[in-house]
Amino acid sequence: MAAPHPNQVAFREGVEYLFHSWTALKLAVDGEWGGHDSAAKRDWFVDTIVDYFGEHGKKVDTFDLEDILLQIMNDEFSIMLEDKSEQHISKVLEQLFLDCTHGKYDLVQTLKQDSQKISGAFTSSKAQKGGDDDDDSSDDDAEEGEDMDVEMGEEAPEPVKKEKPEPIIDEDGFETVVKKGRRR
Repeated sequence: MAAPHPNQVAFREGVEYLFHSWTALKLAVDGEWGGHDSAAKRDWFVDTIVDYFGEHGKKVDTFDLEDILLQIMNDEFSIMLEDKSEQHISKVLEQLFLDCTHGKYDLVQTLKQDSQKISGAFTSSKAQKGGDDDDDSSDDDAEEGEDMDVEMGEEAPEPVKKEKPEPIIDEDGFETVVKKGRRR
């Protein structure tokens, strides 16, 4: 059996990174919503998607792909996605496949960085099994990264603290309750 093509290896790694950073799937695996073997189900999910792209290539039907993502999340993890994240994941998968077939791995690196920000220092199964990994991170780095905040581009602005209005006390010493919301 011949070794897989570097494009195939990169695509698989990209799918792994994407699935490790997909919030709904991460919550399902961390919470074992798919049972004690939730992590194994996620890995099977990666295999299923990689195989789907292997069979269909560039002729992947976006709606089919979204349906597969929805179906597996529902069947294996009892999740009904209502956030439309399957649409985003589908688009990223299609772009990832297209890039990898052209030998472009920038998106894989971006997904790797995103995954590391979200889940500490996740490395693909290839890297965990002793494969080449560009990262020189040690176990200490992995432990430090667990409490890392997720950065989404620009730094979030400092929340504006609203001053709490002084209570209105009537002549009998009772506080008047003022409804929040509508102001005239």
